[in-house]
Amino acid sequence: MNKFTYHPRELARLLRQALSFSPVVVLTGPRQVGKSTLLREETPFREWPYFSLDDPEILVLLRRRAREILFEEKQMILDEVQRAPELLLYVKQAVDRDRSRRIVLSGSANLLLMKGVAESLAGRAVYLELGPFSLSEFLRRPSGLLSLLEKGLLPKAEKPPFSLEEILFKGLTPPVAFISSPEEARLWWRGYVATYLERDLRDLSQVADLADFHRFLEVLATRIAAPLNISEAARDAGLSQPTASRYLNLLETSGLVSRLRPYYTSLTKRLTKRPKLYFFDSGLACNLAGYLHPREIPENFLGRLFENFVFQHLHAASVLLSGELYFFRKYGGREKEVDFLLRRGKHFYAFEVKLTSHPGLREAEGLLSLKEEFPSSPKLYLIHAGEETGTLPGGIRLFPWHLL
Repeated sequence: MNKFTYHPRELARLLRQALSFSPVVVLTGPRQVGKSTLLREETPFREWPYFSLDDPEILVLLRRRAREILFEEKQMILDEVQRAPELLLYVKQAVDRDRSRRIVLSGSANLLLMKGVAESLAGRAVYLELGPFSLSEFLRRPSGLLSLLEKGLLPKAEKPPFSLEEILFKGLTPPVAFISSPEEARLWWRGYVATYLERDLRDLSQVADLADFHRFLEVLATRIAAPLNISEAARDAGLSQPTASRYLNLLETSGLVSRLRPYYTSLTKRLTKRPKLYFFDSGLACNLAGYLHPREIPENFLGRLFENFVFQHLHAASVLLSGELYFFRKYGGREKEVDFLLRRGKHFYAFEVKLTSHPGLREAEGLLSLKEEFPSSPKLYLIHAGEETGTLPGGIRLFPWHLL
């Protein structure tokens, strides 16, 4: 694959739609996921004036002549805008004066950026989050997952030229996705973590000790795809629970981790029951957990990495389809659990993830139990590590990993 060939992103479609009615769109996401590349390559944004505040000369220019520049351009992109939050007041004035203006604000340090936007652009902005490649974006083919959710069709596609273990190890964040060597991928992720800690967190008062914060990251990486007990995680990292909770909030706000809530009809239960934890990319979790090569990963952790990998895809799909993503667990009597439950309006789609090459009804037991819980049965899917498609008894469709 050519490293310098642009790989179209599904979120560009939603970005164009948002700008059809909103004067400001805020494009956020972790570092290196391709926000700037999307804005420079996709139409119509590649034709718009582009100002990156990472460039010291551009930063000085905008600070000196903000009103002149922002009030003159009808469409523009301000990248890394968190470097000059005072510009947001001029953005507010510009769109209030002319609601036909269209401005995209992009940045990686979500904590700082979102605070500034919330204070300055309330009621004027739409927020969109870009994550790593989906497998289909990386392979430059239509998304099997979106095709399934939108059309009910599971397309045919050749298996990729790499194994599931290899892609779980290195991840799908754009720069590292093109690296073939496990050693180089490991070094890239080490540099990514160092950049995040040193560049995005060093000035934040919430982090008193970067070494403690890094240790907490490593502890969380061993707990992916599992219910999160913050007290235990704090104890293992040698932190107080309030400090661990503050660090977790910081990680979630900056896009590195997500807490997935269980589905209950009661909103109060959704907010109080223990969530499951996922990293934005399986490659980051694998690196923080200390594995040096795909062959070193034990099967138990590989299964959780696979679930994290599927989460990445379903999370992105829920953004594109204006859906809500949960997991399902029922206590009392025999416990019932399903990995993911995607809600789109009144429709539900349930997904079980199994690290098996030969899926059967034994792996689908949790999915079958959902028919007893919902008056209108969700559509049921078993995502697995093999190549089989088709349907199991009970209407459970088989979904091979390489079609994500």
